[in-house]
Amino acid sequence: MNILDNIISVKREEVREKKELIPVSELEQFPYFNSSCNSLVSQLLMEGSTGIIAEFKRKSPSKGVINDQVQIGPVVES
Repeated sequence: MNILDNIISVKREEVREKKELIPVSELEQFPYFNSSCNSLVSQLLMEGSTGIIAEFKRKSPSKGVINDQVQIGPVVES
């Protein structure tokens, strides 16, 4: 089992436990349960949108440390 398989296994168990604590039928009663979601497509097609999708990672579950010294400010400004 690699690290990603392990993460999936742990997360499935976590979701199962949370469902036991609060059933979906109870979540459906929450005020924001049926609220609309933000659309990535709509945002990217919006006039004036940059269309940039980015991720800033110092480390990864599967690759380990990528660059733990880098700061986000200088990276996005360059």
